[in-house]
Amino acid sequence: MKKLAKFLALIVGLRYILKILSENIDVKIQIEKLRNEIANLETEDLENKLKDFFKKYDPKFKDKEENQEDF
Repeated sequence: MKKLAKFLALIVGLRYILKILSENIDVKIQIEKLRNEIANLETEDLENKLKDFFKKYDPKFKDKEENQEDF
């Protein structure tokens, strides 16, 4: 009877540990997705700021979008 109780406790413990590890992996995946999204947003923001800067201080500057509209 003691062996059966130990075996059941071991199985319950292993299931609990596996559940925690699975949740940990899911959280890591979500964090990585958020990091990538933040990096993309920062890149887009920086690109827009650079375009605005060049439009303001360089009268000959035309970005790709404006060039495509001209055709």
